[in-house]
Amino acid sequence: MKLSIFKETTARVPAARLRQLFEIVSRTEAPRQSGEVNLVFTTDAGMRRLNRQYRNLDKTTDVLSFNLDEPDHDGETFGEVYISVTRAHRQAEQYGHSRYQEYLRLTCHGLLHLFGYDHEKQAEQKRMQTREDKYLTAVREANKR
Repeated sequence: MKLSIFKETTARVPAARLRQLFEIVSRTEAPRQSGEVNLVFTTDAGMRRLNRQYRNLDKTTDVLSFNLDEPDHDGETFGEVYISVTRAHRQAEQYGHSRYQEYLRLTCHGLLHLFGYDHEKQAEQKRMQTREDKYLTAVREANKR
């Protein structure tokens, strides 16, 4: 699988670590899957538009994931993850960590949604949180060296 990163804002993002996270998650969760995942950093206004259009909710959110058709060939799009930079910055401050850490957390969350995870029920939420923690720890550990 391949990750493409797009920015609809001027925010700096940790592209190398985002790619590293994507490699770890996709190799584990979808080892035989082909195609491309688009990761899009946007504004609150952009997220509100998407949320209104696809979920009928007239408000912003931090991360949205969209599964597209299973790709028939390499290079076709498997899914898209959108992250609100505005919301990520607020949450980073609220949670007491860096913006980069929040970008990684939201990216991991969005990727797990693409690969079939959900958090509607408490057991699902716990399972998803455990996976997020595992992958974020793996990226941190890989960058300690």
